[in-house]
Amino acid sequence: MPAAATSTAHPHFKIGRDREGHWIAVETHGRGGGYFRSRDDALHYARAETGSCVGAVTFSARPLALRLS
Repeated sequence: MPAAATSTAHPHFKIGRDREGHWIAVETHGRGGGYFRSRDDALHYARAETGSCVGAVTFSARPLALRLS
């Protein structure tokens, strides 16, 4: 399967905190995401959105931003 088809079939999420310390999950192409009460809640959401695809969820050491536009 071509790489473009793979990335479309399984989204990739990054989980981390924003600059204010809130937990967020962000889909790398801007198609989804949200704010969460905890790391576990963000991880649960991201895994559900990716179908628990191995490697589709990563954690960011840098602050993340969720664009709400």
